[in-house]
Amino acid sequence: MKYSVKKPFKWLCCALFAAAAFTSCDMMEEDLSDCPTGLYLTFKYDYNLQRADMFNDHVGSVTVYVFDEQGKLVKTQEESNVGGVAPLANPGYAMHITDLEPGKYQFLALAGQKPYGDMLETSRAKFIRTDMPKGCDMTQLGIQLERTQTAADTYDIVNNSQPLDTLWHGMLTTPVEVYPYESNKASYATIPLMRDTKKINVSLRELDDPTKMDIANYDMTITDRNSTLLWDNTVDETTGTVVYRPHATWNTYDRTPALDHNGNPVDGVGKIGHADFMTSRLIYHDDPADDGVLTITNKTTGMNVVNVNLPDLLSRLANYDDLHRYEPQEFLDRGYDYQLEFFIKGDKLAYVNISISVLGWSKRIQFEEL
Repeated sequence: MKYSVKKPFKWLCCALFAAAAFTSCDMMEEDLSDCPTGLYLTFKYDYNLQRADMFNDHVGSVTVYVFDEQGKLVKTQEESNVGGVAPLANPGYAMHITDLEPGKYQFLALAGQKPYGDMLETSRAKFIRTDMPKGCDMTQLGIQLERTQTAADTYDIVNNSQPLDTLWHGMLTTPVEVYPYESNKASYATIPLMRDTKKINVSLRELDDPTKMDIANYDMTITDRNSTLLWDNTVDETTGTVVYRPHATWNTYDRTPALDHNGNPVDGVGKIGHADFMTSRLIYHDDPADDGVLTITNKTTGMNVVNVNLPDLLSRLANYDDLHRYEPQEFLDRGYDYQLEFFIKGDKLAYVNISISVLGWSKRIQFEEL
């Protein structure tokens, strides 16, 4: 509800509100010197499987692109957590924009864990944003994951043993009205964010002789066409195939005696191979041939021991939430931290366990009878 305060009582109203130690000036329409003005933008990141707003905990920097009602860029504003100063971690955080002319505006937002300039100085593969001078059309904003061409229409994502920077995208195209400064009337809007980057942990176990597992004996790749994101967060799949490789690999040891697939003891200690990937947004297509593929190859034999449709495999967990029953694409967009545990017999895939640790969901998919 809004209240109008007549001018003869303006001094009384201001005194009362100052004594109350809080401001409700956004509910008034007359001139009050201590009233907020301009535009206040808040952000939420609840498009996740937890269905909780994790903006303050996860996001360290946000850049807002402000467009007029015709979709032309008016200004760009970035705010970040830097050093010991972390404004975005405050539950009451809002980006205050004070220099907009009266009118209606639309917004795109790109967010990460550090300022965009700092991200560009790292040695990892970078999400490069389109240079956007004032006057650019909204549809010109895009993001290109840094890559190196290796063949016609094929590129490598060179991570230099580092994970990708986390990337969120937000969009608010319903026009928000900004009022004249002299009206002492502020505008408020919230931009929802979606996380585009995915973390995928792969574990590899050998059933015949667990002591012989060594992650160094395997090549692992994820192949997809998802390196280019457009202004509305859709993926431009016409820009070529990219190959992701793990940014980290290591072995661990079983704490229980090593057994073969029949349950018989074997000499030595069982090992598990591990690899961590990070990718751009994963898309579930109507045609499975268009989906991203995870491949694991035995370097010694040259055999592909794992060759699976990645979006299809991950989205098989979607029906574990009885309340929401996500469609495959929504599940992939909400999730961001997946674990895949592959069990192989020689050069053949036996089965895989898929899980999302944060929710305790898991599913076993059999590829052959043991």
